[in-house]
Amino acid sequence: MRQNEITFEDAGAEQDAEQNATYSIPYPVSAWYGVATDETLPLEDRDEAAKQLEMLADGGDRYAQYLTGILYRDGGLLIPDTAKAQKLLERAAKQDLDVAQYALGKLYLSDDADVHDSAKGIYWLKRSADNGNDYAAYRLGKEYLSGKNVSKDTSTAAEYLRQAADNGSAYAQYLLGKLTLMGEGIPKDMDAAYEWFAAARDNGHAYAEFFMKRMERGEQEPPSVLLSATRLLYHMGNIFWDNAPAPAATGVQIDRKRLQRLREKRLVHGHKEDDHEEQQYGGWNMTMR
Repeated sequence: MRQNEITFEDAGAEQDAEQNATYSIPYPVSAWYGVATDETLPLEDRDEAAKQLEMLADGGDRYAQYLTGILYRDGGLLIPDTAKAQKLLERAAKQDLDVAQYALGKLYLSDDADVHDSAKGIYWLKRSADNGNDYAAYRLGKEYLSGKNVSKDTSTAAEYLRQAADNGSAYAQYLLGKLTLMGEGIPKDMDAAYEWFAAARDNGHAYAEFFMKRMERGEQEPPSVLLSATRLLYHMGNIFWDNAPAPAATGVQIDRKRLQRLREKRLVHGHKEDDHEEQQYGGWNMTMR
């Protein structure tokens, strides 16, 4: 890793207590999805709910298409089938459902050889961001910074990050602070960098405080040294998490190996640690009406 390379320090973002729903899923889609994903219910009830969702999806309901696509992508209740997931998500995306466009973009950018298509992935993320999805905008910012699936362009990255940051994304605010500190894609401006870090800190970003304290003390480390230090802190934090003892039993036993397998499967299917997909529905806090 190059000394001045911008990194994200955003693993674990999905674990944040993010309950800000941006959609009201109409009844009965919300009800059927709630039953299908409730692991405390009998399997036959959950299977029936999934069938009802598929019927609604076949009838053209874009929310049912999206949620059924997610069920096929992630597996668990339904047998994982990325081809079915892709078709269902695309049907919803073509009906201009921005969260489906976001999920479809991620699926195309995944490492699954059956569906991977960088151009389509970026296209659908752009459609989603254009429709106001700030999670898609943040992901696009990262894509343009990394250059993995699209030609690297820090100026374009900054534009997408600004969209997400202006709507309260702590991760986008943190990245903009780093870009402004380094003068990458944005004119170098220490005051502006501090303001972005402060916004990220206020929105709960754990690493923004590191930059702020050193800037407040007037420490003169080159920005590259600060970036290297945050990478080290981030790495140490991950080591601590990976080696932390299992929590005491509270009535629910967690199979860590199974959890890791599920996590790896989600990554293969386009998830990243910070993709926030569930956040967009507030932990599936859906409104019946």
